[in-house]
Amino acid sequence: MKITRYAIHRRLATSAIVVALVVLGLYGLWRLPVDYLPNITYPLVKVQIKWQGATPEEIDTDIADPIERLMSTVDRLDYLESSSIEGLYALNVYFEYGADVDIAFQDVLAALTRAQQQLPRDIEAPYVFKADPSQLPVMQLTVSSDRWSPVKLRDWADNWLQDRILAVRGVAGTEIVGGLEREIRILLDPAAMEKHKLSLDAVIKRVAAENIEQTGGRVTVGSKEIIARTTGEFASLDDIRTVVVARDGHQKVYLRDIAEVIDGHEEARVITRFNGRECVKLSVLKEAEANTVQVAEAVRRLLGDLKAGLPKGLELDYVEDQAVYVKQALTGVRNAAVAAAALLIVVVYLFLGSIRQVVVMVIALPLTLVLNFGLMKLAGFSLNIFSLGGLVVALGVVLDNSIVVVENISRLRRKDPGKDADAQAVDATSEVGSALVAATLSFLALFVPFLLVPGLTSLLFRELILVIAGIVVISLAVAVSVTPMIMATLFGGGRRKRGSGWFEGLFARFTDGYGWVLERIIHLRWVAAPVFLLAVFAAFGLLGRLGGEFLPSIDDGRIMVKVKMPTGASVSETDRALRKIEEQIAGDSLIQNTFALAGGQVKGLTTYEIANEGEVDIQLVPKTARNISTEAYVAQLRKRVSKLQPTGGKAMVKQMPIKGVHGMGASDIVVQVQGQDMEALADLSNRTVRTINELGRFQNVYVSMDLSKPEYQVKVDRVKAAELGVSVSDVATSLRSLITGTVATRYREGGEYYDVRLLVPEKRMTARQDVENLSLTCAQGDALRLRDIAAVVPASGSVEIDREDQIKQITVEADISGPDLAGAVKELKNALAGLDRPAGYEFDFGGRAKMMADMKNTVFAILAFALFFSFIVLTVQFNSLKLPGLILGSVPVCLAGVVFLMYLTHLPIGATVIIGVLVVVAATVNDGVLLLTYAGDLQDHEGLKPRRAVLNAAKIRLRPRIMTTVTTMIGFLPLALNLEEGGDMLQPMAVAAIGGLGMEILVALFLMPCMYVMVSKS
Repeated sequence: MKITRYAIHRRLATSAIVVALVVLGLYGLWRLPVDYLPNITYPLVKVQIKWQGATPEEIDTDIADPIERLMSTVDRLDYLESSSIEGLYALNVYFEYGADVDIAFQDVLAALTRAQQQLPRDIEAPYVFKADPSQLPVMQLTVSSDRWSPVKLRDWADNWLQDRILAVRGVAGTEIVGGLEREIRILLDPAAMEKHKLSLDAVIKRVAAENIEQTGGRVTVGSKEIIARTTGEFASLDDIRTVVVARDGHQKVYLRDIAEVIDGHEEARVITRFNGRECVKLSVLKEAEANTVQVAEAVRRLLGDLKAGLPKGLELDYVEDQAVYVKQALTGVRNAAVAAAALLIVVVYLFLGSIRQVVVMVIALPLTLVLNFGLMKLAGFSLNIFSLGGLVVALGVVLDNSIVVVENISRLRRKDPGKDADAQAVDATSEVGSALVAATLSFLALFVPFLLVPGLTSLLFRELILVIAGIVVISLAVAVSVTPMIMATLFGGGRRKRGSGWFEGLFARFTDGYGWVLERIIHLRWVAAPVFLLAVFAAFGLLGRLGGEFLPSIDDGRIMVKVKMPTGASVSETDRALRKIEEQIAGDSLIQNTFALAGGQVKGLTTYEIANEGEVDIQLVPKTARNISTEAYVAQLRKRVSKLQPTGGKAMVKQMPIKGVHGMGASDIVVQVQGQDMEALADLSNRTVRTINELGRFQNVYVSMDLSKPEYQVKVDRVKAAELGVSVSDVATSLRSLITGTVATRYREGGEYYDVRLLVPEKRMTARQDVENLSLTCAQGDALRLRDIAAVVPASGSVEIDREDQIKQITVEADISGPDLAGAVKELKNALAGLDRPAGYEFDFGGRAKMMADMKNTVFAILAFALFFSFIVLTVQFNSLKLPGLILGSVPVCLAGVVFLMYLTHLPIGATVIIGVLVVVAATVNDGVLLLTYAGDLQDHEGLKPRRAVLNAAKIRLRPRIMTTVTTMIGFLPLALNLEEGGDMLQPMAVAAIGGLGMEILVALFLMPCMYVMVSKS
C-alpha cells in the first residue's frame, strides 16, 4: 500500500505529522466541554402566560382556544400540548425532528402576535422561549435562617444573592421558589368604601396617580441647562396612607379612612424546606454551550467567597449539584476505560508473546484515542457518558486492525527471517490491507443508519456512534501507516525470539486441536449447522421473557415521594402530610439530604402552584458509600410510606427520571384519555384507573386531575345587572380585584420595587356570605351588594385542564411492579381495548411507554439499514452474493448469545443494547471477511479445494480472529461489571456485546467454515 510504503521510507516525516496531530488532539481534549448527556436540541418552543386569579376554565376558554387555533397552522408542527392551571397557561409547541428551532421560534412568535387581540387585557406579557434540556438546573441551593423572616429571606435571595450568581460566566438564569415575596398591601374595608360611595376602580386610579416621577423637560437658566422633574413617588407607607381618594363635602377622605396599609407579603402558596428547615430554593440554569462542571464549580467558588461575609444566622446549602454526579459518573467510565486498556495490553502480550509487539499496541491505542479527541472538538461534541462510552466501545475495536497487521508481519517474519524488515512490513500490510478496508467499511456501514433515521434514539446516540466511527477510521489509518513503521523499526535487526513460551506452546496445541475438531465438524456439517439453528430458536423463546425499557435506570440516589391530597386541600394541609414523611425518614444514615415542596409541582424549568400537591425529594449518599441500590431503597421506602397515606390522598415513592431527556417523566406509563366533555373524560379516566388496578401489575396509579375542586360560581342575573348599568364583565373584574387583588402601582425602596396590591383582607373572606356581601358600584355611582344581582352557588371545577392538539385530555399515570415495561404496556392496551367508551373518546400512550414504542421502530429501521449497507459493501468486496449472504446469515446465531446473557443477568432490552448488537454484527463481519478472504486467496493462488482452503485459512487466521474478539470482549468487561458511578447507562450495552461476542467466537470458529464448504463449488 502506498501509505504504508511512504510511512516506512519516510519515518521522520511520518513521526512529525503524528506529533503535530497528537498536539492538536491534546488541545481538543483540554477544550472539550463536560456534561452528563450529549447536547440534544429538541425542536420545542414553550409559551407561558400568567393571568392572576383566573380559573382553569377561564384560561382554557379565553387563552388556550384562540392561541391554539392559530398555533396549529405553524409549519412543520408535530403536536401541541398545553395545561391550564389556576393563574397560568403553559403551552409546549413540538416540531418535527430536524426542524430549525430558530425558524420555529419566529413562527410561534408570529402566531402569538396574531392571537394577541383575542386575549384578555389583564394577562401578563407572554413568556416565549426555546426549550433546551442542557439548560436544566446544574445546581440547586437553599438559603435558610433561624433569625430572618421568610419575607426578608426571599427579598435577600431575590435582590442580593441572585444578582451575584447571574454575574457568573455561563449562568443563563435562575428560578427562586419558597419564602414570601414582599408587597405593600392595601386591605380595603368594603363598608367604609360603601359609606363614602367609593368604587374599587376609583381607589386604584387615585393610588396610581399619586405615585409618579416624571421629567417635565429642560429649562435654560443663563448659561446652564436644568432638568425640571416631578418627584411624586411614595417615600414611605405614610405617603400611601395619606393619599386623598375622595372628598365628602369639605372633608377629605384619605386612603387610611377606607383601608389599612401594611408592609406585608404575598399569599403563601408554596412552602419549601431543606432538611426540615424552612428555606428559599434557588435553581441555577446554565447557558446551552456552557460547561456544566465549570459553571457549577464557578458558582461554588463564588458562594465560598461570599460565605465569610454573610449575615449572622444565614446558611447556604446544596440540594443538588450536577457537577458532582457528572464528575463521579465520568470518572467511573474513565476508570472502566483504563481498566479495559490495561486488560487489553495483557491479552495482547499473551497472544503476541513479544514485548516489542506489545509496545506497538501501547503506541497505537493512545495515539488513536488522542487523535479522536481532536475530531470530537471539531465536531462540537462534549465529554459525556455517551461519548466516553463510545471510547470504551471502540477500545476493543481500535486494536483489531493493528493486531491483524502485527500478526501478519510477525508471521511473515517467522517464515522468512532473512528478508528486509521494511519490505516485509510493506508486503504483510498490503496482503491484509484490502480485508482491513472492507472490514472497516462494513463496520462503518452498520452505524451509518443512526445518521439517517430520525427520532430521539438517533439523536441520543449520535455522539457515541460518531465517536466510534471516528476511532475506527483513525485506527485503520494508524494500522496501515504507524503500526508497520514501528514494526519495521523494532524488527529491523533480525529475528527476535518469541516470549511467553508457556502461552505460545499452549496456543500451538490449541491450534492443532482446533484444526482436528474443525475437520470433523466440517465432515458432519449437515448435523452441526442445525445445532446452531436450535440456539436461535431457543433465544427466540427467551426473548419474550426479557423485560423492555427505553433507557436503564440510573443508580444516582435521587428519589421523590410525591403526595397528592384530595382536591381542594389547602397548602397547609399538604404541608402537614409532607412533614409526616420527613419525620419518618429523619435520621436515616443512607440519606444525604431532603428537600420538601408543599403546594407545587415541578415541570421542567418551572414550579407550578398547585395547593393539593407536594413532594419530598431525597438524595441518598453516593453509590460507593452504600450497599443498596436506589431501586432497592425505593422498594423499602415504599413500605414505610404506605403506613403514612393521607386521608383521601395518596403518597407515591418514585425514582427520579434522567434529566435532560425529553419524555422521561417520573412515571413508567402515561395513558392519555382524550375527548371534549370534561365530565365524560373524568368518568372514563376513573374507569381506566379501576382497570389498571385490577390488572395487579401496576403501582402508584393516579389521575392527573379531577372535577371535584370546590368553588363558588357566581351566576349573574343579566336583567337586574343591566337595569343597574353593570355588565357581567364588570362583576367578574371586580370580583377578581377584590379577592385576588389588583396591583395599582409599585413602591420603591433602596433601588428595588415592590407591588402595591389592593384587596379585601383574607380574614374577611371566610364564608359564602362574605362573597355575597361584596360591594360593587353601579353606573349611577351607588353601591350595591353582589347578592343583589347574582347568586353565589357552591359547585366544583377542574384543578387543571390539559390538551393535546386542541383536544382535552386527562392523564392517568402508573408505574410497573416489575422490570417488563413492554409486557405491561401490551397487557394494559388489551385491557383498555375492551373498555366501553363514548364515540370520539380515545386512549393514547405517552411517557416511557411511548418512547419505548418509538425506539422499537427506530431500532428495526437501524438494523435493517445496517444489514443492507453491510451486504452492499461485502458484495462489492467479494463480487459475490453467496459470501455476503453467508456472513450476514450467521448474525442471528450470534445475536442468540445476546439474548442468553441478558436473560441470565436479568437485564431488560433497551435503547443502549442496540449498540452492543451492532458491535456483535461488526465482529461477525470482521471475522468473516478475514477468514473467507484468505480462504479465497488460497483457492485462487494455491489451487486448494474449498474444504482444505477453509481449514488452512481457519488455522492461519485463528490467532488474529480470537485476539480481535477477545480484546473487544475485554474492553466491555469493566462496564458490564458496573462497579462505579456512571456505568448504569452503559451496562446493558456491555452485557449484550459480551454475550453476542461469546457466541460469535463459536460461529466464526465452526459455523462459518461449515457454511463456506456448503455453499462453495469443488
